[in-house]
Amino acid sequence: MVQPSPYRPGEVTRHLAGRQGQLAEIEERLDYLTQLQRLVPRIRIDYAPRGVGKTSLLREIQRMADSRGATALWVTAGETPGLFAALATEAARVLRPVGPRSRLARLTDQFGLAVQVGVPGIASVTASTRAVAVPQPTARDLQDLLSATVEAARDAGRRAVVLLIDEIQAADPAGLRTLSYAWQHLQSEAQDLPVAFFGAGLPESVGHINRAVSNSERFAYKRLLGLSEDAVAVALAGPARELGVIWDDAALTDAIDEAAGYPHTVQLLGDYAWRRAGRPDPGARITREHLAAAIADTRQDLDALYEARLAKITGQQEVELVGSLAMFGDGPIRRIDIAKTLGKTSNDLSLPRQKLIAAGIIAESGYGQMEFTIPGFAAFVRHHYGLGEEEPPAPTTFAAQIARERGITARIKANAPKDLSR
Repeated sequence: MVQPSPYRPGEVTRHLAGRQGQLAEIEERLDYLTQLQRLVPRIRIDYAPRGVGKTSLLREIQRMADSRGATALWVTAGETPGLFAALATEAARVLRPVGPRSRLARLTDQFGLAVQVGVPGIASVTASTRAVAVPQPTARDLQDLLSATVEAARDAGRRAVVLLIDEIQAADPAGLRTLSYAWQHLQSEAQDLPVAFFGAGLPESVGHINRAVSNSERFAYKRLLGLSEDAVAVALAGPARELGVIWDDAALTDAIDEAAGYPHTVQLLGDYAWRRAGRPDPGARITREHLAAAIADTRQDLDALYEARLAKITGQQEVELVGSLAMFGDGPIRRIDIAKTLGKTSNDLSLPRQKLIAAGIIAESGYGQMEFTIPGFAAFVRHHYGLGEEEPPAPTTFAAQIARERGITARIKANAPKDLSR
């Protein structure tokens, strides 16, 4: 019997290892919501670079909410113009408001969104074809929409409503303001409305939300870090054990070292090791030899990912910043040390730093620090920018071409780092 791989690189994982702390906090909020039938006062935003497991965490919250009798509304920001329309669409899809007299249907129609119910269990909200102008939703309108959604959920036998917004860095600023002010109204006027809101996004989500709203204290920002060694071991050995396959200790140790806590790498290693073991039957083992071949496969995948990230760098200042950071390693590195290496001030790095954060290449890692978002990227950059002892390859990206032609600031000031009073 050939067993398919239990590892799914790039997909939402069913085995959420290493997030016990986050899940305990979320569980407490969901219990407060469903048992006491109360509003969860603050909006929680988990943020991290891609590949760290934000969407998997949000899907786990969805499962936890469902198991407690709550209706979960899932929205991916940016897919539908405006958060109000996206939430109305999802409420209609999940709760199936039947007929034009339902409160939820009346509210959506008021804003040019026509609720359509066709096949049982399937509903949608589409833009109205009416020629008349419709009002822009306000915080009060969103408050009414949430109240109507709770009402519809209770009619369906559910206890509460949980809003889940993925990719929140793509949310429209007007929608974020409306949401923030609506939550402010709910905190003071409707504490007995059982609604909670969880969001997830890239590191720039924090700045995006703070620029959009004036009452950002309504949001609780939580940085999602890489996995511990124990969590990596669980993430690899657990899914295999469920299928009767055992990882040898030596293979698991090598995988932990190679993964460096990066969840996407963990999934790649697991998937390739499973293939190299021949999609093993129950009773088989994944050995160090299987893992060695899987590491080579994984590194090829990561090189392609590194190339894609490198191709996003198109300016000399970004090239210098990335090259300098690479000389120190994957991070975290103090911003002031990077500035000293380049003979600049910390403020000089602000614009290229923001561009690289937006491109998903680096992330802030504490006050005044930054790091690459993918482990191993520093070594890749050093090689492709010609910052190491080995002969660099022919440039394959515009950034590498810049680095080669312009000497990348005298090979980052003659191969930093030096003693910078760290």
